[in-house]
Amino acid sequence: MHKGRDDLISPEEAEKGVEIVSKICRVDKEKIHYPTVECNGPSISEYKFDYFPPSLLHTDFKYEIKFINCKFGSWEDFNLYNTSNNFLVFVNCEFDYICLNNDLVTDNTFKLNNKLYFFGCKFNGDIDIGKANINGEIKFNGCIFKNVFYFNVKEYLSSIKIKNCIFYKSFYMLGSFKNEASFDNSIFKDYVYFNECEFEKTASFYGVRFEKAANFSACYFKEPKAVNLINVDIDKLDFKSVEKYIEDNYQDKSYKGEIKRIKDKKEKFKIQNEHQLRYAKNLKDSFRVIKDVLITQNNKLEAQEWHKLELYAKEKELEIQLSKNKNDNLKKESKNQVYNPKDYEKFNYSRLKALKSKLMPLIFYSLLPMAHTLFLPFYLFCTIFIIIKIITKILIKISKLFYYFYISFRPLEWNKFIIFWKVKFNHCIKKLMTFGRKMLDFTLWFDCILLQVYRNTSNHHTNFLKILNFTILMISSYAIFSLLFLNNMDFILSFDPMTIAAMNYIVLLMLLIIFISLTRQLYQHGAILLFLICGLFIISIASFLSPIYIPAFYFLIYFVGILISYLLFICKIKLFVFISRLFAYICLIGVVILKPQLINPFVGIFSSDKLYESKFEKRLNDLNTSAIINLAKLSQKDFNFTKEYINISFTELNSAKALIIANKEKLKEILSKVYDDKYESGYKKVLNELENNTSNVKNIIEKIDNKNNNSVVSAQLNQFLKLNFTQEVDFLHGIKRNFSISEKLSPEQMALFDQKDSQDKLKNILSLLNFKVSFEEILKIIKQDENMQGVIKSTSILYSIILLLCIFSLQKTARKNSIVPS
Repeated sequence: MHKGRDDLISPEEAEKGVEIVSKICRVDKEKIHYPTVECNGPSISEYKFDYFPPSLLHTDFKYEIKFINCKFGSWEDFNLYNTSNNFLVFVNCEFDYICLNNDLVTDNTFKLNNKLYFFGCKFNGDIDIGKANINGEIKFNGCIFKNVFYFNVKEYLSSIKIKNCIFYKSFYMLGSFKNEASFDNSIFKDYVYFNECEFEKTASFYGVRFEKAANFSACYFKEPKAVNLINVDIDKLDFKSVEKYIEDNYQDKSYKGEIKRIKDKKEKFKIQNEHQLRYAKNLKDSFRVIKDVLITQNNKLEAQEWHKLELYAKEKELEIQLSKNKNDNLKKESKNQVYNPKDYEKFNYSRLKALKSKLMPLIFYSLLPMAHTLFLPFYLFCTIFIIIKIITKILIKISKLFYYFYISFRPLEWNKFIIFWKVKFNHCIKKLMTFGRKMLDFTLWFDCILLQVYRNTSNHHTNFLKILNFTILMISSYAIFSLLFLNNMDFILSFDPMTIAAMNYIVLLMLLIIFISLTRQLYQHGAILLFLICGLFIISIASFLSPIYIPAFYFLIYFVGILISYLLFICKIKLFVFISRLFAYICLIGVVILKPQLINPFVGIFSSDKLYESKFEKRLNDLNTSAIINLAKLSQKDFNFTKEYINISFTELNSAKALIIANKEKLKEILSKVYDDKYESGYKKVLNELENNTSNVKNIIEKIDNKNNNSVVSAQLNQFLKLNFTQEVDFLHGIKRNFSISEKLSPEQMALFDQKDSQDKLKNILSLLNFKVSFEEILKIIKQDENMQGVIKSTSILYSIILLLCIFSLQKTARKNSIVPS
């Protein structure tokens, strides 16, 4: 009986122990096993207890008491002081509920001195141990917890070991660990809370799996190097788990207490926002604590995973700070509402008003492109109306200001005067500060968008393959844009500026609808901001800066292409993801074979000719010698054209071509000015008069001016005499150009048209009309080349920024993953 163990109790002590256990547990002695080599004390097997005998914790034993395959109902013990120093072992037992707490009246802290071992046990209900100091070792090994595990202990003076256990519900561990704490190879399927723990010695989380967010926010590790975080599994933690944690936890007791008596929805949302923000910050600090421990241990590879989670929490924190509008909150609540027929007996007109306020701006902006020819006048009318409204408000403010001066001077007391204006000044300062706080929201919005982009493209520089796929998609997107749009410039140029402006608005409207249809308010702010800025920009360039409306249109199309590519990249539908990735890789192979220069992010900015072959230079090679010489003269503002064939050397011909190419901009200005459709018919009449009857030129010009009302040909011809062919792009000129407004010449200026030198000069310049058939095509090609270069440079700037960011992310991700040494 004693072989193999020298510490077995005597038969007398064993008999006495069996009697005590039989009496306390109310179990027949025949069902109690005597001590053996395996158990140095009484043991009970295969027995069902209605409740655990609480006095067993307060009975002194010099030996262990073992329960095997037993089932217990409730185990409740409300202690006033301390428990005994005995040793209880439970093997493959089942518990419905355990509660070891103080007496709940005196609020004292009792001492749990028992040594408790649980092996392979199942806990169907809650475990609640609170208001205690644990002096005896507690061990759980291979146990299953189906409900909440709650340890609210002041001090763990002995070690606690929880190994190979599975927790299906929340796990709460509070208190100060003075000795070893081990949670090795345990699985936590619900939330874990270590946020109020202090670990003074070893804390082991070896092989632990967290399937939901763990809270270590206020956790303290006295010896960071004594923390074992090897093989901790957090693969299931992502941005959604961060959102879920905040959603499930922010409605705590504090929140319910604050919101209980509040009826105002805005105030309720404000409180909700504050509590969500608090939990987002706590979760961010939780991930930071573990990250700092791993950095202290020089485990940077694992630390970056926790840093990624920290950035997830930071992004959610910014989202909560931005969500000042209560609409999203109300939408979420409406999903859980139950149908009630009484709610529909009366029609709710407030909903109709809300719908009207949302739809009216969309209808207004969607109807803008339909105006087409009346587009600019309509816009100017709206602008004038807004300006008048602003001026009216300013006048009201000024009148109020004078009134304030009047009432402040009325008392004729200096002290009252100072107090009055001091109050007004402070009021203005408060308004400015409020405006500044609102402007800060845009900074938060951009920070949040940046975090979101990094999360979706590279998991905050932790997923090399993901950022590589995104980089390939961006290169392919630019290649597709170049193929589809840059090669169809003729088609785009066939439309007038107003039509292109209308097309821009249609594209913007589609984007706005897509973004607003998304659930996140974050996108809606950006969509509205983008729509307003781009809308004003489109109207401006189409109305007053028409030379650059084509590059602006292409830039917008490319920007839309980037957004669509990004949305496809983050799409959760696997079929779309597969198709987009496959298409991107095929395009990349095509780029590498056909145009590898596209991979260079700066190629389009500094050398656009590598992406586009100039049609102007190609057309020059097809012209005859006379046309080349005339174009060379024209580029130098020499209008003595040659009509017959000229035989010159090959070197001289190349020099003439080089001169034309170098002065291409001047050539475009001259041809654009002379071949202006608005004045061309008048120019032809003047040229006809110059060739037949020079004495009547002035009268003809005045007659043309009077007939065409505001379209004053004389002003244009006066500029020709000064050899001024520059294209003005200022705002005032844009208005004059669109509304055919010009200033008439003085009599002294009109007299110039009767002078022979002026008539000869004018005749030579207007003789360009005789070359219109050949030179108009040259003008069209020059404009197309200019537009193409502008498009390539403007889109290349955006492309280069995106590609540089992708390259930076690739490099950073590779270094973090030890692909590239740091």
